[in-house]
Amino acid sequence: MKKRRKDNFSVCLLEPGNIVISLIISVLYALVFLVIYSPYSDTAWFGLAKSDSFLLTTTFVVASVLFLVISRMLMIFSSKNNAIKMTYFKYSLWLFGEIILIGVFHAILSIVYVELTEFSVSFIVTKSILITLLALGVPYVVSAMWITINDMRNTLLVTDTNNIATDGEAIAQNIDIINIADNKGVLKLSIKLDNLYYIKAEDNYTIVNYTKNGLLNRYMIRCKIQTIEDNFSNTPLMRCHRTYIVNTQKIKVLRHESDGFYMDFDFDGIDPIPVSKTYTQAVVKRFSGENAKKRNEDNM
Repeated sequence: MKKRRKDNFSVCLLEPGNIVISLIISVLYALVFLVIYSPYSDTAWFGLAKSDSFLLTTTFVVASVLFLVISRMLMIFSSKNNAIKMTYFKYSLWLFGEIILIGVFHAILSIVYVELTEFSVSFIVTKSILITLLALGVPYVVSAMWITINDMRNTLLVTDTNNIATDGEAIAQNIDIINIADNKGVLKLSIKLDNLYYIKAEDNYTIVNYTKNGLLNRYMIRCKIQTIEDNFSNTPLMRCHRTYIVNTQKIKVLRHESDGFYMDFDFDGIDPIPVSKTYTQAVVKRFSGENAKKRNEDNM
């Protein structure tokens, strides 16, 4: 059985709103940096207002911004469609690729439209990439840290079996219905327990996996899985792994492999869910108790 890889990537970095914030911060910082840097460089041609290089500067800025927008759209699309399993390394590599391409574009404009005959092509390309790294690398890091830290401060308050845990007015809860609210107390998802299969944690988010019209659906909510575990402790929802909570009513088989226990669902298309050593005893006890209860009911 293949073990699942640990994935701690903060998906808040891929939220459209956060990407817009990151791009705005990066573009503004880069513009200020280049304006300040240009007078002190022998190869710089960046200029605004009525400078001789205004048209070239405008072309470079507009083209670079469009490239960054398209790049981030592709990043979101690739991640959401599982074309790329985003990790911090891949995210950093993607951003570094943006810096390299914009740096090369800057070098091409310098070579073609600016007379820099006293410098070699390799020197211009290398310097352009380094300057782009300073202009974009700093705001990339700062904005990513700000978004991640800000996201960590937001803890989703979720429901228990009676009410939604929220600072606002409580929302009535039925034991057959699972209600999940966001950190502002706004109800985001209300789903029948019978349709819920499992919940997966991704940093401060949870991905609720459920069925609708016979198809498996996913819904992402800003939430800490620990909060869900605490509030739904007396329901069929059970923590079985650091990143998973399962609906025990949907488990078809609990099996033991050489590397531990795994759960198989009664729905084709869902990968087996691993049971970590921390939760093995509780899971086995839960299923042993349910099986004994079922046998007693059958004998009555």
